[in-house]
Amino acid sequence: MPARELRVDAALAGQRLDQALAALTPELGLRGRRRLIARNAVLVGGRAASAARRLRPGELITLRDTAAEGEHTASRPADRPRLLSRQGEYCFLYKPAGLHSAALAGGGGSSLEAALPALLASLPDGGAARLLQRLDYGTSGIVCAALTPEAALAFRRAERAGRCEKRYLALLRGVLAAPTTVRAALDTADRRQSRLLASTDDSRRWTEFLPLHVWEGAANLPPGPAEGSGPINGPTGPSGQVGLTLAACRIRCGARHQIRAHAAALGHPLWGDGLYGSASAEPPAGAAAPATVFFLHHGALLLPGAACVLPPSWPLPEAQAGAVRKWLESPPQYDILRRGHRAGPDPRP
Repeated sequence: MPARELRVDAALAGQRLDQALAALTPELGLRGRRRLIARNAVLVGGRAASAARRLRPGELITLRDTAAEGEHTASRPADRPRLLSRQGEYCFLYKPAGLHSAALAGGGGSSLEAALPALLASLPDGGAARLLQRLDYGTSGIVCAALTPEAALAFRRAERAGRCEKRYLALLRGVLAAPTTVRAALDTADRRQSRLLASTDDSRRWTEFLPLHVWEGAANLPPGPAEGSGPINGPTGPSGQVGLTLAACRIRCGARHQIRAHAAALGHPLWGDGLYGSASAEPPAGAAAPATVFFLHHGALLLPGAACVLPPSWPLPEAQAGAVRKWLESPPQYDILRRGHRAGPDPRP
């Protein structure tokens, strides 16, 4: 999308940024405008701002040129969406970080859903594919699509029965000392941020966290994080440890932002997650929108009769990369939800 500018006049003064942006992007709906703002593609006075920011007369709204960024992403084959495999009536696809899962109403903008016709062009029944999952904009990894309504129903039945296992890798702030499970229910009415219902357990939407490796102190960080988001600063865990944890995360039924919200509830939000890692969900007027550069990857999806495994492309040391592969490829644990409350995830593989 080419760069555009708009000076705030008396008619726009006092409006929220996501509402006033319609004057610059009449082709987008509210959801599309909020996507642009979340990507920090919209500047007010030269700075990124939140969707709820109230505009003042004379301020300059700038919509940055994002075409070059898209070309940069497209030039790296590993970061492009692609078909990983077809198994029966399921297709397993790769969604890179920095791409939306769902298409906007009307078909505008880039997304994995919008790319389905091209990705599945070689399949005679590819035109019938429907996504069964959605990953956050900043999350990479596997997304499953069904080629028939019957396959979609079977997927949902497997989720309800606890026989659909989704394995993620995450980098968490602080030192997660032991395996743990978060069972707290989530209020997902607010599309921007899910809210933890601390006093209510969810019967199916649990997140299991298993520490695979801990780096203590900024000097020992792996190459990617050390170069990507600056040093670790300040204690983040209940006991005040400073560090970074490579964690295996397992869910069966998912809710919006489930792993991000549950990790924050532990006191170990995803490293770089400005939405759930900050004290306030909404930045003050004039402040930049929270950063969305975090490390979360959906690396394995296990179903009765079908499975897909894809380790993250993070530059992990060989020992940690090996631990990741071993965990992703380990046998499924389908019956955990039937066994009731547990002290934590399964022992370290």
